[in-house]
Amino acid sequence: MKTIKGTALAPGIAHGKAFVIACAEDTVAAQRRIDPAEVADELKRFDDAVARAERDLHALEQRIRQEVGGREADIFGAQALVAADPGFREQVHAAVRDRRRNAEAAVAEIIERFTRAFDEIPDPHLRERAADVRDVGRRILTILSAGEAVEACMIPEDAVIVAEELLPSATARLELNRARAFVTERGGKFSHAAILARSLGTPAVGGIAGAMREIRTGDRLIVDGVSGLVFVDPEARVEGEYDRLEGEMRTYREALRELIDLPSVTLDGMSIPLLANVSKYADTEAAWLFKADGIGLYRTEFGFSVRGEFPSEDEQYEFLKRAAERFHPRPVVFRLLDIGGDKDLPYFRLPHTRNPSLAQRGIRLLLQHGDVLRSQLRAFLRVSADHPVSILVPMVTDIEDVRRTRAIVQQVQAELTAERRPFNAQIPVGAMIEVPAAALLARRLAQEVDFFSLGTNDLVQYLLAADREDESVAPAYQPSHPAVLQLIQSLAEAARSARRELTICGEMAGDPRYTALLVGLGLRSFSVAPGEMLAVKNALRRTRIDVAEGLARQALELASVAEIEALLGPVGQGA
Repeated sequence: MKTIKGTALAPGIAHGKAFVIACAEDTVAAQRRIDPAEVADELKRFDDAVARAERDLHALEQRIRQEVGGREADIFGAQALVAADPGFREQVHAAVRDRRRNAEAAVAEIIERFTRAFDEIPDPHLRERAADVRDVGRRILTILSAGEAVEACMIPEDAVIVAEELLPSATARLELNRARAFVTERGGKFSHAAILARSLGTPAVGGIAGAMREIRTGDRLIVDGVSGLVFVDPEARVEGEYDRLEGEMRTYREALRELIDLPSVTLDGMSIPLLANVSKYADTEAAWLFKADGIGLYRTEFGFSVRGEFPSEDEQYEFLKRAAERFHPRPVVFRLLDIGGDKDLPYFRLPHTRNPSLAQRGIRLLLQHGDVLRSQLRAFLRVSADHPVSILVPMVTDIEDVRRTRAIVQQVQAELTAERRPFNAQIPVGAMIEVPAAALLARRLAQEVDFFSLGTNDLVQYLLAADREDESVAPAYQPSHPAVLQLIQSLAEAARSARRELTICGEMAGDPRYTALLVGLGLRSFSVAPGEMLAVKNALRRTRIDVAEGLARQALELASVAEIEALLGPVGQGA
């Protein structure tokens, strides 16, 4: 038995067999360690796949040259040169031969290494080669997968996913709800991997250096998402102990299910809407089963990340309409596409920057790409003809962001009127408050928008200058920091005085330890992942407004995170 210590990312206990995968951007490949006798066969598989990729690319080059033109054809000629690059071939061979990786995993690893190297090149023309490298990698992996798409990397039932990192662009293509747990080498409590795991209700442990080296596909694992432990090939006594613990936790979860039909109301009778955060239609089904009061945050990025190009207006309309129909007449808030920073699309590469989190992102980026913004707004407005939906603007930093967006909304409305397409002319437009500047300008922003959504994930990151994806500064990323609490309280006061609805939809909202504190700070609407709804509802139903307000006053008088955490205790006051 081997015991590995990491960081608890998502609570819960899970047993299963390891399934090691390599994630490289939007490429995913099952990873396994091969025997020495398999090395020659794996190398031949790789060489054959490269040879076929070269032939296909040269054939495509010739056809495009005849049918379209030489400039367009040169793209595929350049990709053929990438496939034939001896450096690429030798590095893949080394990964197979020396580290005993299967061909698919070796290709995914080296392609990721190459593209990161290109992304660091100052020359913008050379940086564009990164897209060619990614496309070549996808083509070779498709061939290695016997003609099946790379996305067809199926997750076995009862698998524990082990990966270096769970990248959003890659995991969007996998049926991760089949997994029992996640184990990653990278990722802190507020990383994408952690948010993904909590939204699925799947136990997860991250920050385990060398996990992909220590764990092999097929190893029996116990994942303790409470203590941050992973047991490899556990002894019988350990399995017995965790069987007991898993049973106790299952009993607790089943007890919470009794809350599904009960209202989200405090002990003293105040109704507090409990909405759901979703990313795709399948999530709306879970939210509906838990009887969410609506969709407080529909992240639209998933519908873009699973495609090889921008979805058309009609495609967007169809998948958004389904969600709105499912929840009608309950409200649905559609957030405009939020890419940039640590989220990108393989077909929409952004210029290289030294600090992606402070570069083009959210509405700042969309306003520079009006065609993408207009297409999405048209889809939103068409859905609004029959359902109570709202538009949420991401990463607002100043009033001009909202004014320019509203001006485009009006232009799109005029277009739809001319086309005789129906829409809600009074569709609400809200601002996502996730940048300190927007929080400080809340009273003025309230004159420009119909509602606010508080995104604590990025607000904490920017306020405390602590990248939530960077493990080295994880201790500095503290949602209970005094400055964060003061800013939340001031935002709640600004929204209340302007009579604007404010919904908190960040990860902080889904943690029942903070529920009473947030109510005390003035929050009166919560939007959380479906898997977190019952625990938060339980905390709300055990909270009194006066007690919560007293707790908030005490917290605001404290000077450190340690003091505030001690005040909240292990499960928070009022829970």
